[in-house]
Amino acid sequence: MKLHFFSDYSIIIRSMKKVKHILEIFVHSLIPQDIYYPKLLHTRLLFSIQYYLVVIIFFSLLYTSIAFYQFSPKTVLNYKISLINSLSTFPKEAILSVTNGVLESNLNRPLFLWVYQNNQPLFVFVAHGKEALTKVKISLPFVFLGSEKVQFSYKGTIIQKSYDHDWNIHITKERVQSFIAYIDSIFPSFIFFFYLSLLIVLPLLFIGGSTALILLLSAIVFVLLRTFIPHIHLKKCIQAGLHGTHLPLLTTIFLFMLFPSMSNIIIIATALIFIFTLVATYEMYSKELFQRSGR
Repeated sequence: MKLHFFSDYSIIIRSMKKVKHILEIFVHSLIPQDIYYPKLLHTRLLFSIQYYLVVIIFFSLLYTSIAFYQFSPKTVLNYKISLINSLSTFPKEAILSVTNGVLESNLNRPLFLWVYQNNQPLFVFVAHGKEALTKVKISLPFVFLGSEKVQFSYKGTIIQKSYDHDWNIHITKERVQSFIAYIDSIFPSFIFFFYLSLLIVLPLLFIGGSTALILLLSAIVFVLLRTFIPHIHLKKCIQAGLHGTHLPLLTTIFLFMLFPSMSNIIIIATALIFIFTLVATYEMYSKELFQRSGR
């Protein structure tokens, strides 16, 4: 019995030491500096890969947890209720049709629909057959049906699309009610697959996308620095990327959570990962470069 206790205790101690070691590496890797990174020249790539897997899995769990918090089942249900309540206000007499690439309405006024979320009205939909959407884009509402174009806008991202001449669409109160019934029927399946993708697909996409980006940018850094550091190795550039991009990845996670539709987040993330990989690689070889220049 005592032997079993001491065995379990030793396992716990070893696990705590491993966690402490990983945390120490994480702190040293957080900001590329010449104190720690030269040590990576004498560190095996396999060790850095194992360390990176632990860190990237933690980051993916953090990313998924924040996304799950923002799109909790209660929140998604409230969105659904708000959408149905808004669609239910569609006027009985209103008829919207898109034929030959043109929107027509039997109303002599714009049709407005609002969604109330947390008792706050959100201006989400306008249909106006006499309004031509020009190059000047309006950030609100979320959906704007103009005479020849439809516009979608969300948190700064605006997309306009001309109506297809093959479209033959008629929107009436009866069709809106049928659409509401359709939403109710598919909602359980939607919730299931939505959270399945949130818990499985999202972390896999984050891990795969981040890793591919780090490998690609590490190769670019290798090509750029070969002129200045002739004895540089590709695997060391990869190690610099695996260790030195913690802050860019964390920044990307919180940017996606704050601005989920921000189209230039990928550009920002790519630039940050490239800069941090470049600096980390330079810091890795800094002592050797200093010694060579001192000679």
